[in-house]
Amino acid sequence: MRPDHYKLMYEFVKWAGEQSHIEGIALVGPCADDENEEDSNLSFLIITHKKKKTLEAILQLPLEPIEQASQEEYGLLTSIKVVYASGIEADYGVAGEEWLHLPLEDELGAALMSGFKVIWAGEELFAGLQRAIADFAMYKEMT
Repeated sequence: MRPDHYKLMYEFVKWAGEQSHIEGIALVGPCADDENEEDSNLSFLIITHKKKKTLEAILQLPLEPIEQASQEEYGLLTSIKVVYASGIEADYGVAGEEWLHLPLEDELGAALMSGFKVIWAGEELFAGLQRAIADFAMYKEMT
């Protein structure tokens, strides 16, 4: 991971750790691999019991100036894609805990298989999703 990505991730996790409504954060995709030097976006999965508050707060974070931001809905998950003035691109996927119990579809399963790393969470929050990723990977190997 690039040094500027580490800095943004550190500042985001530091902020999130102070928010009582955020239950956990994971990195998703190639950025979840510490050894990966490719120029990939930072992709966060944020589990919260106050989704609207979390979405609003992400756009107000004092990390760096935002050049562009867009929001997309994917069922129970809302994604905010941000391009910062420095050129860093970050995706913040925000969902409630119920999202963790949905079956994995092909596109999401493939993204999670390419990288998934819990960076901060309460006990066992992501355990079911981690099992689902392993099951999805085994299924893909067999087909």
